[in-house]
Amino acid sequence: MNKTVTVNIGGIVFHIDENAYERFKAYLESIRIHFSSAEGRDEIMQDIESRIAEMFQERVTDGKQVITLNDVDEVTSVMGRPEQFFDESEKKPESEKSSATDESTFTTPTQKRLYRNPDEKVFGGVCSGIAAYFDIDPVWVRLLFAFVFFVFGSGFILYIVLWIIIPQAESSVEKLKMRGEAVNINNIERNVQEGSKDKKVATTSRVFEGLASLVKYFFLFIGKIVAIFFLIIGLIMVLALSFSMLAVFNIPGTHFPEFIKHIFPNQFNFGLAFICAVLLIAIPFFMLAFAGARMLFNIKKTSKVVGFTALGLWLVCLAIAAFLGIKVGAEFGDSSSIRQSLPMNQPTSKYLRLEKIGDKESSGNKYYDDWDKDEWKGDFFLVQKDGHIQASDVHLDIVKSPTDSFEIVQILYSHGSSKKDAAENATHISYSLSQIDSVLKFNRYFQMDSKDKYRGQKVQLLLKVPMGAKLFIDQSMEGFIYDVDNIQNIYDHDMINKTWEMTNKGLNCLDCLGTEDKIGGDSDIDFEKDDNHIRINSGGVYISGKDDNGEAAFVKIDSNGVQIKSKGKGKHLK
Repeated sequence: MNKTVTVNIGGIVFHIDENAYERFKAYLESIRIHFSSAEGRDEIMQDIESRIAEMFQERVTDGKQVITLNDVDEVTSVMGRPEQFFDESEKKPESEKSSATDESTFTTPTQKRLYRNPDEKVFGGVCSGIAAYFDIDPVWVRLLFAFVFFVFGSGFILYIVLWIIIPQAESSVEKLKMRGEAVNINNIERNVQEGSKDKKVATTSRVFEGLASLVKYFFLFIGKIVAIFFLIIGLIMVLALSFSMLAVFNIPGTHFPEFIKHIFPNQFNFGLAFICAVLLIAIPFFMLAFAGARMLFNIKKTSKVVGFTALGLWLVCLAIAAFLGIKVGAEFGDSSSIRQSLPMNQPTSKYLRLEKIGDKESSGNKYYDDWDKDEWKGDFFLVQKDGHIQASDVHLDIVKSPTDSFEIVQILYSHGSSKKDAAENATHISYSLSQIDSVLKFNRYFQMDSKDKYRGQKVQLLLKVPMGAKLFIDQSMEGFIYDVDNIQNIYDHDMINKTWEMTNKGLNCLDCLGTEDKIGGDSDIDFEKDDNHIRINSGGVYISGKDDNGEAAFVKIDSNGVQIKSKGKGKHLK
């Protein structure tokens, strides 16, 4: 049976075996003697007792309420004995040394605890405490909070919440736990003495240092964001352009504009030009991504090989692209045309109806030369699945015939390295039209063989109309007739759905209403709402709408008099 003693250690009451008490009392006394002249000795002793109390608490259970001699030996071996921390001048004789365990027994790191760090704080020590727990630089944690604050607007609230719920490391024991360091006599002493030095720093100085650090971290944060932007944009562009380069080798899932392929003289020139064009764009983006990676990961520039290699490759691609560009440009250096008369049946009534066919072209890859125009009006270049080419650069002009017969003439244009070459390219253009009685139907496009190259080919049609002959221009001809002269100077788009007669002065509109757009026309009043239209200009007054029966009606007043139309009947007053 052993006698027990009740003691208060670090504010906690323990029951301790008498023998264990005597050894523990001697241990504390030796520590007090050791730190009797040390700076902050009271705080050191308080922290040591607090840590010993925690360790004793871990050894007290429901079945074991008394601290034994073995418990005291284990705790003191972890905390370390005073003689183990003496300087060489303070060492005792070998005979007086205790049989303490090796230094490794009291340098084992403790389990980390999350605290706010008061020694490296800018505001509340939250960021530096988290950084100490994860063993990283506090700068990254502060950058993360800044990012959350500026991007999501919640960083400040999150910081305040963590400030409230995370306790601050007040004692040296808590600070050691915060960093995961061994809680022993040596580390407690060192931590207390370092803390005493830190407390001598003026509060005003710490505030200004904190503000300076905040500004520094803010600009570091902005720099990191810029670096991330450079890296992401650069990598996306490099990957996209590299993937597009695979189209040259016909890799499934890749595609390049077939139209460009028909510009170059051969497949090799096209492939080389395409690769050079991709590299000319991709290399600057690659260097942008490389610069972003260096900024983001603080990579120091140790070699200029990457930069000089990228620059050299870019200059080589530029030289090749320039050479191929000049070579292709030479293929457009000259132009020529071929003029041909097309066979045509003469209508008995000297009347023609002009229509356009071929709105449903073959399937394939289509390329427009004017993105402002829609599918039906804009000229396009279409590469069919079988490689043949369709192009819609076909336009019609209407002029007076020198004879008493209708005549249709086609002029085929093309470019080439010489006039002979251009004329040869023009002969490869295939265009046709059809005629059924008095209806003349024009194809909307011409065709070329798959082996032909694009050299600016186009077709111009001239319809020669004899004196007194009449034409009706169908709605489908919109965008097909081009710069057609007429007496009224009406624009092409308003010539459709009208009947025209060839006179000595040129085409004359027989059913125009005076509301058509004219070259040089001046409109003083032009009002249109629903089915009602009012126009007043130098040509007269025009009013259109619907009568009581819902029929179209209009009133026209001009130099020819007054014309009134209602219920399908017309009346002309002079």
